[in-house]
Amino acid sequence: MIPEPCADRRTDVAACTPPVPWEMRGLCEEVTASDGVLPVGRPGKVGVLELTLGVDADGVTGVTSRFVKAPVQLTRPLYIDTGDPGDPGEAFVYVRTTGGGLAQNDRVRQNVRLGAGARATLTTQAATPVHRMNAGLATQWVSIEVGKEVVCEYLPGQSILFAGSRLLQVTDVSVADSGTLLAAEVVLTGRLARGERDRYDAFGQCVRVERAGRPLLSDTLCVTGAGQGRSEMLLSRWPVWGTVLVVPPVDWAGGRMRELLGSTRELLVGLCSGVEPTELTAAASTMVGDAGITVRVAGEDPVAVRSVVDAVHSHAREAVLGRPAVDLRRM
Repeated sequence: MIPEPCADRRTDVAACTPPVPWEMRGLCEEVTASDGVLPVGRPGKVGVLELTLGVDADGVTGVTSRFVKAPVQLTRPLYIDTGDPGDPGEAFVYVRTTGGGLAQNDRVRQNVRLGAGARATLTTQAATPVHRMNAGLATQWVSIEVGKEVVCEYLPGQSILFAGSRLLQVTDVSVADSGTLLAAEVVLTGRLARGERDRYDAFGQCVRVERAGRPLLSDTLCVTGAGQGRSEMLLSRWPVWGTVLVVPPVDWAGGRMRELLGSTRELLVGLCSGVEPTELTAAASTMVGDAGITVRVAGEDPVAVRSVVDAVHSHAREAVLGRPAVDLRRM
């Protein structure tokens, strides 16, 4: 799934732009008016991260190779999950951007590989605001390769779609049979405190998870036109959406996965009980062949949705890894 890095293509605009759904192709072809906005490909408009993580002789996960191009930056790995003194724990890597969010014609491309035995959490320094755009669109394309005996947690900060924004966000994950993926993210369809709801111009979100070339999850959402996201076939009336993906090793498929699905549903019922159904809702289902679990949470309040997403992630982490989640914002 993830191509080998090529030095002369790392910053090429075409190589950094994901496949664009047909509904959004016209936006890519728009010519930017002379309004002072930099076109695609200018310095600071194409951010690239090529990262490989591996394990050393002491069992510590660290960076084995990297290529970073501004506005993307990378912190050194932190080791904050110290529940077991005899365990070096997984590496926590924060991906940062210096541009204050995504702007018109930005292209962000991230390729992350986790070698055999690596354990890492990938996150961002904060939420990602997507600013108003007059033409074109911004894209963010993340590809993750989860190798043998690898544990990968992908937990980016929430994305906030400003009025007039245009975003295509694509996430591709390839998981080995013995690999584990835990992923969670939250999307806000506007700056809710300012009364912005569903006023973005376009939003595309594509998530694909595969194992041994077989798709376990292929989910695509595409909204074009302000207010169109309120369709019952799209985002309905909910301004905040959270997603949690849980893909344990292949030997979990079957009874163990059904047990995890059942306990997850019980957790969701408990978290949503006492809350008006007009304010918060959630559901969980299995992926192809009971290989994983997908949880969706929708609500009016980003704090409430985030709390449910975090609780589900922590529940899955404890079930699969034997440890509760770590608070990435308070350490």
